[in-house]
Order: sequence, then C-alpha cells, then structure tokens
Amino acid sequence: MTICMNEHILMTSNNTSPFSAKCGGTTLQDMMSHCFGMIEANEVGRTDVKDELEIVTLDNGNRYVNVDMSNPDGIEHAKDLGFGASGLANVAVTSWFHDTASLFDDDINKGRCFALLRHPIRRAVSMFYYLKDATWENTYSEVYKAMDIEEYSTSQYSEDNWMVRFLTNQMSGNVYDRHLDLAKEVLESKCLVGIMEDFSASIKRFDRYFGWSQIDFGGPVSMTDRGTCVARVIQHPDNAHPHPKVDEDGEVWNLLLQKNRFDLALYEHARHLFYNVQTNIVP
Repeated sequence: MTICMNEHILMTSNNTSPFSAKCGGTTLQDMMSHCFGMIEANEVGRTDVKDELEIVTLDNGNRYVNVDMSNPDGIEHAKDLGFGASGLANVAVTSWFHDTASLFDDDINKGRCFALLRHPIRRAVSMFYYLKDATWENTYSEVYKAMDIEEYSTSQYSEDNWMVRFLTNQMSGNVYDRHLDLAKEVLESKCLVGIMEDFSASIKRFDRYFGWSQIDFGGPVSMTDRGTCVARVIQHPDNAHPHPKVDEDGEVWNLLLQKNRFDLALYEHARHLFYNVQTNIVP
C-alpha cells in the first residue's frame, strides 16, 4: 500500500504517502481514486465506520475503505480491525504519518510514502481563506469568519511549522533545529517527494515510480481514458479556492515566516530532493 502524506502525507500498501492541507491533496486524491481507480483510505470512509472493514462505492464509482484516516483515534480503530494487513486499500491519505506508519509494522505488509509539498507561507495563506468559507469541513470554526489575514498571522490559529511537527510527531511545545534535522531525514529516507508548484511533473514521477499507469485498479475510468481524466483534473482542480494574494516580504508574509521558518527550510530541502536527488531513483 502507498501512504500519501496530507500536508498532506499519503501512504499506500507498497504505494504509501503523506498528505498536507491546501497543497493540492484533494486534487491528487481525486486523480488517484477516480482517474486511476485506486481504492483509498482517507476521511471519506468516516461516515461508514463499523467494526469490520468494507469497501464503499460512491455514486461516481470512487471506492473507499470504511475507515477514518483523518485523526489518531480513527487510525487506531483501523489498526484494531487489521487494516494494514487487509490489502483492501491501494492508497491511504493522511496527515498523521507516524500513526499511519504503525499500521504497516510487519515484513509482509509494508507501506511506501510519497508526499506533495507546497511553499509553507502560500499554504498558510490559502488555508486561512479556505477555512473562512469551508463550513463543510470538520476544521471549520466561526473564529475565522470575522478575522482578517493580519489578525490570523499573529493569532494562535495560524500554522506553526505544520509539516515538521507531523513528520517528527512534535505536536505541541516548541520546535528546534533537531526537529528540522529529523524531518529532513524522514522525508529523504522514507518518502518520494513531489512539489505542488510543479504538480504535473510530480504526478508523472509518482506514476513512473509506482507504476500506476500499468495497473488496472478496476475503477470507474477505463485505462484508455485515464490520460483525459488526469488532464481534466489538473485543468479543473478540486477544492480550488481563489483568494487575495499576500506580498512577499510584506508584513503578513514575514509574520507567517517567523512562525514557519522550519517548514520553509524543510520545503527548500524537499525542492532539493525533487530537482537534484530523487531524479535518480525513477527510471
């Protein structure tokens, strides 16, 4: 299975990865589930959680395992049900890298990680404007409604080295250089990296590495029509949310940068991996 990390971090069984908020994760999930036809485990299955594992098929043909990968309790419940060894999902999408990795703790059922990263300041700005309107999200709060971006950037609600925290499991307290060093090591040694700002090239690399185009997952789109489906998703991304831009080196940018300097260093390391290092591991 693959794990996709939802800065998303995403994982798959022999195809696993992390997934990050507002970094193209929803678009990538739609592409994997609908265009490629993979059976996913993410937050969609939470409405059908039971005491036994099942594959749920939506009206559009997309398929999901009835587990909730969006929080540690849901992941623990999936573990209790033997999700990792079940082989039901082709990919798991989650932000909780360490919790999800524990699902694949034997020599037979391994997960492989891929992650799609976005510039952390642009990610934080995008997340703020999205949460002001996204009443359908579990993370929605009325507190964002009356807040402007300047207030957000100085508040307790703005992002604080989100990606470094999730990769190192340092969810509270301060983040230090040692956490950044560990996050770099985890990303480099455990994950195939993609860059949101180079989305098409990232998808091509994931596809070539995992061999998605050569696998018939049995989804709603035929293998011959996958290319058209992928092009449609890239041109019309899911969850796209237009919002005002923030000037680089402006007050808001610099305030968010102060809170996310470790994530920015991690992002620059991810770019180095993508453009200079991991080109050699994909034929």
